[in-house]
Amino acid sequence: MRQFLSMSVFAGLLIGVAGLVYLRVGGLAGAVLFAFGLLSVVMCRAQLYTGKAGYLPYRESWRLVPMLLGNAVGCMVAAVIAIYVANESVASNLDTIVASRLGASWHALTVTSIGTGLIMTLSVYGARKGHYLPLLFGVPVFIMCGLPHCVADAFYYSLALLLGKFDIAMLGAWVWAIVGNYIGCNLPRWFMAEEFEG
Repeated sequence: MRQFLSMSVFAGLLIGVAGLVYLRVGGLAGAVLFAFGLLSVVMCRAQLYTGKAGYLPYRESWRLVPMLLGNAVGCMVAAVIAIYVANESVASNLDTIVASRLGASWHALTVTSIGTGLIMTLSVYGARKGHYLPLLFGVPVFIMCGLPHCVADAFYYSLALLLGKFDIAMLGAWVWAIVGNYIGCNLPRWFMAEEFEG
């Protein structure tokens, strides 16, 4: 269990660092560089909620709860690092992301988060089959589409907290992203059935 939790925190840290580079660079270049986070998670076999939600047997779904909490702790560590390199572009990009989340309805957050979950599971599926381009392209796709990723959002909300910009509504937005990501992560195995397991 100790290794499981440490790898969950590590996954959150990796995604948080990826989120930081996106905030500093922005645009398509930042979205492409964000892919470092998912590439590293897969390479290190870290425990990322959106990397595991579509693969865990349903009877083991309870493991997603401590995994996600570990991811959030890792994101908080990354947010502490981000404080020391934050600049105007970081603050501006953060404000834009947070405003888009808080300005969306619960159903909009859930539906758009489904897209992220689908992309994440297909990216990991490709890596498991020895095809790594989906990992490189999948992340920029969901970022450029503005689709929420619950672990990346945990980093953004943690940084907002440390910058004194936290709003309690972020917790609600985060929950809907978690739900939507879970649904999207499971779409490939629901549609593909035995082909997904093969």
